[in-house]
Amino acid sequence: MVTRVKSCLLLLAFFPAFFPFSAGGTPSEDEDVTARRGKPLGGQGTEMPVLTLSKPEGGWTSAMQIEVAGTCSDPTADPVTVTLNGVRYFVRSTQGSFARKFPAAKGRNTLIAECSNRAGTARATAEVEAVIPPIPLKVVLTNDTDSAYTDLHVYEPDKSHVYWAKTHSPSGAVFFLNQQDGSFDQAGYGPYLYVHPAPPPGVFRVDANYWPGGAVRHTLANLDIVTDEGLPTESRRRVRTPLARPGETQTLAYIVIRGNNQPPLVYVPGQDPPSDMPPEVKEYQEKGEPRESSDEESAFLHPPDEKSLRESVSRLALLQARKISPNWEKKQRDCSGLVRFAFREALEPRTRRQGEEHGIPGALHLPALSPASRKLFPHYPEIWQIGYTREGTPFFGSFADAETLLGFNFRRKGRDLGLARNADLLVFRKAYESDQPYHLMIFVENRPDALAVYHNGASGAEAQVRVVRVGDLMESPDPVWLPTMNNPHFLGVYEWNRLRPKDPTAS
Repeated sequence: MVTRVKSCLLLLAFFPAFFPFSAGGTPSEDEDVTARRGKPLGGQGTEMPVLTLSKPEGGWTSAMQIEVAGTCSDPTADPVTVTLNGVRYFVRSTQGSFARKFPAAKGRNTLIAECSNRAGTARATAEVEAVIPPIPLKVVLTNDTDSAYTDLHVYEPDKSHVYWAKTHSPSGAVFFLNQQDGSFDQAGYGPYLYVHPAPPPGVFRVDANYWPGGAVRHTLANLDIVTDEGLPTESRRRVRTPLARPGETQTLAYIVIRGNNQPPLVYVPGQDPPSDMPPEVKEYQEKGEPRESSDEESAFLHPPDEKSLRESVSRLALLQARKISPNWEKKQRDCSGLVRFAFREALEPRTRRQGEEHGIPGALHLPALSPASRKLFPHYPEIWQIGYTREGTPFFGSFADAETLLGFNFRRKGRDLGLARNADLLVFRKAYESDQPYHLMIFVENRPDALAVYHNGASGAEAQVRVVRVGDLMESPDPVWLPTMNNPHFLGVYEWNRLRPKDPTAS
């Protein structure tokens, strides 16, 4: 049992409370999704576009990836098409600008970038000499639809599972995260890249896991398997498979690495005849294939639910500044209590009538989470880890003070405020306050200003949930509350560890 310790600092009342409340739209009405819903590839301009490449620079590289960046004169041209060494990729364009890293091959790499509109297609080319070793095994996964996840999963012969959360294997493989504009593992075209400099003999299984965005119902997965790249024995195989069911995992290919300089074999289930199945794959299947998901992966909300959760937490927190919900117990009303309440209620399935009974107006749309994500919390409302048993397994409860929330339930993203997203926490600590050292604020983005929502830590008539513009917070007369990297009292931006990390440097 965790003893309840009040852990919020009493904030000075120099911030005026305000509440720019808006119910907003459902996830499927998100502007970034609707902008691409049913939209043909290319722009709407009627003048011939001009495409200019700013990268790659120079003529050579020693990196495993080549960055391609530039601009298209038509800001509506989206996506931009990049063909590198015969493999086509889509790149998201923002107001005509694009940037993306792609897998390099030993020797000369030839790329073609194109952007199109109603007047035609603009094209630019470049060549880069990659001074890197030959790559015995490379696997690249892309898809043809923006705002959808097609996660790459590779199981090695020893059953090691390499994917976005485990980017290195004991045998030496490296997984390159789907990175764009400083963000990792974004929904969208890809690529996801797996490289092995010395693959051990045996069967490699390649899976794709599909999680669509709010308006996406299917996509086409493109898997490129390259063996002995950069050598005379180089071989390439492209596999194209439709993915339609949310959450489905498909095995796209088996790769058999054989010893004694024998060429690798690739078998594609559903496309290659069963009679062509290598004996190694038959034996692999008979002995029992590894599970399609890992314990680590099953600990996270499903990707489409992450945005819903973040939006619901933000809206619920803002609502408390207007009117406290009777469902938020009076004894729990402090800064960590606001966090517990908002996350708990965001996970609660309810009808509109039930919501109104708990002080949640019908006009406040709370995006629903899927049943699959709610299964992560079988003992709801016990959603917070509060410690470990003697056997080393975590146990959960419905209450967690600020220190327990931070120690067991939230991961630190860093001290750069630019990392903050909806429902992340801004965490402050006064080292000389022994009984109430921590203060938590819930970050809310784009309302239209970024906001911070917090309970002021007072009790009785002085208790209040306040909303402050982050811009005003940056000008606080008390330096303790400055969310800047040079403020020792600002511990940083934290996110719930039930959301899968986007940046591998998060701790």
